[in-house]
Amino acid sequence: MIHEVIVTTVSEAQKVHIAPMGIKLIDQKIIISPFKPSQTLDNILNNNIATVNFIDDVRVFAGIVSKYKKDWDLTDQHELDIVPNLALANTYYNVIVNKFEEDEQRPNIICDIKNSKILKPFMGFNRAQFSVIEASVLISRLGMISMDKINKEIKYLKIGIDKTAGPREIEAWQWIEKKINDYKGNLKS
Repeated sequence: MIHEVIVTTVSEAQKVHIAPMGIKLIDQKIIISPFKPSQTLDNILNNNIATVNFIDDVRVFAGIVSKYKKDWDLTDQHELDIVPNLALANTYYNVIVNKFEEDEQRPNIICDIKNSKILKPFMGFNRAQFSVIEASVLISRLGMISMDKINKEIKYLKIGIDKTAGPREIEAWQWIEKKINDYKGNLKS
């Protein structure tokens, strides 16, 4: 099973990088599989640590993938071997690399959970939140899958937005629509 999360990592220059990603949690091991090339992969290879943020504010997914809001508040971590977590996180796991499995496109980075903390309850996703996450995945694939497929799936996902969205989901959906419209506009140019 894949869990949609936000992974925070730190560069050599101590700059935090925030990336939405699907991870696996198997037998108390976290498996992170970033694409090559990516800042997340570079950062993890550099220092062997990351933080996995479980979050119910789907604006973070849409904001980062659309690039309309990339900066999100982080906690002030004071330990050298800990990557800061998102302030909005429901739960986070600080992880350390245990094993690296090479792959041409997406290596598996198997991590041990160093520590974890539940900050607030996770009440589950409603249909609008699910729609935002799925649409965020779609816009991350603009140029890789056909616009016809994206348009059909966005039209279907919009039903969840229309029926169950709150202000956060509406804001996230606006970023998604803007990203798609900007992409289509660039195709016409």
